[in-house]
Amino acid sequence: MIYICLYIGWSISVNKRVMQVQVRKCLVAVSGLTVFWFVVRTMKYFFVSDTDVLRNLWYWYYFPMLFIPLLSVFVAMSLGKPDNYRLPKWSSLLYIPTAVCILLVLTNDFHQLVFTFPDGEIWSDKNYEYNVGYCFVIGWEIICALLAFIIMVVKCRLSQRKKYLPVLLLLCSVIYALIYASGVEWMQLIGGDVTAVQCLMFTGILESCIQCGLIQTNTGYGSLFEVGTIKAQIVDNDYNIHYASSNAPLLTKDIMQSAENSAVKLDKNTLLKSSRIDGGYVLWQEDITEITTVLERLEENRKTIAENNDIEQENYKTKVKINAVCEKNRLYNLLQKKTFCQIELLDSLMTQYESETNPQIRRKLLAQSSVIGAYIKRCGNLIFISEKSEVTDTAELSACLDESFANLELMGVECAVDIQDRNKIYTADAIRVYDFFETVTETAINDIRSVWIKSRNCEDCILFYMEMESDIELSQFSALVDSCVFDDDVWRFTLRVRKADEQL
Repeated sequence: MIYICLYIGWSISVNKRVMQVQVRKCLVAVSGLTVFWFVVRTMKYFFVSDTDVLRNLWYWYYFPMLFIPLLSVFVAMSLGKPDNYRLPKWSSLLYIPTAVCILLVLTNDFHQLVFTFPDGEIWSDKNYEYNVGYCFVIGWEIICALLAFIIMVVKCRLSQRKKYLPVLLLLCSVIYALIYASGVEWMQLIGGDVTAVQCLMFTGILESCIQCGLIQTNTGYGSLFEVGTIKAQIVDNDYNIHYASSNAPLLTKDIMQSAENSAVKLDKNTLLKSSRIDGGYVLWQEDITEITTVLERLEENRKTIAENNDIEQENYKTKVKINAVCEKNRLYNLLQKKTFCQIELLDSLMTQYESETNPQIRRKLLAQSSVIGAYIKRCGNLIFISEKSEVTDTAELSACLDESFANLELMGVECAVDIQDRNKIYTADAIRVYDFFETVTETAINDIRSVWIKSRNCEDCILFYMEMESDIELSQFSALVDSCVFDDDVWRFTLRVRKADEQL
């Protein structure tokens, strides 16, 4: 009853969160299949004693085991489609192998192609062996599960940071099924209830897909839009209002339609703008009070400047100074935002340095501060270069690494860098390589014994090899590089960087 209530509750939750009709129906059907599976399982273990009935109830396990992966494929195919989307007709062909597998299992007593039983003994799930048909059934389950996940990943438009969750659960489900099918005794003792385990795995995989964005949800936005203060409205193609913020004024269809081509001025300080969206338009109001005020002031200044050229010259100089100050502030804010974590870390190290009395620890803290300070300085140089040009050369990156290595050597770290050729690369890629080096260095700064970076020139790219001798776990950064290997206490990373167009 606990399991059944759990899956019914999950079905209710899915029905509220998932907006796409086809996806919602399939997920609710998956929940229904898990409940059906538990009902059959409960009847088998608690209410039935006849051997033939028990065996047939066991066969019915494969009905949800085959249809849940198939419905997962339909869920993946429906992602990103409109609410009225229906699966293409050819998708019905996927029912054929599923139905064949189910019939193969349910009619096993006649041919024993899936499970074979010894002669002269009672046919039950206690004494059987697998036949060739079982490989076909399990193979089709695995194919559907993998196909569903691959389609979801291809369609996903979000970050990669949580996609490992459904992968891990999918692998666990497959590994469990293979181990369980092998009949090992320890698995029968620990996880012998295949219904409980696989139902949890299936729902866990689908829920993790929801949590990491592979299955998109769309709830609460109507209320959020209504309580917002953005003075916006969402209308259909006929300009019928479907969503509106609480402070949005009523507009006639003529005004809304006129805003389709260009902004409409509702009053002195308000503009109405429109943008095309799928199925209609979004209209919002823009407060131009500040712009109006500025224009009025500019008009006054223009009249004053026409009368006095000296005032015009002074205003011009003032404007130049303001622009220069704004540009400096922008670059400063950009650098501060980029190196915020390093600035905080540097402040923490200096605080420890001031309170520490041990000379050796103070020297170590000072050396670490030098490493962080070198990154802040050199990262700033790369940012300033990127503001002027999209392209730099590997010599600039080599200079950054040389300065960081010089400070790492103060900590007793053996360092070496070998970037000989002056190749043109994109400044953004240079920043990416240097940021990755700094991130790994900061993570393992208390345990680095040696660092070595080398580049190799290929036809259309440059390969950067980085080796770091450290016992700190660095596998979490594997997603940032092309390859990550740990061997003999040495972490080896490979980054591939495109060569820049020489014309740039």
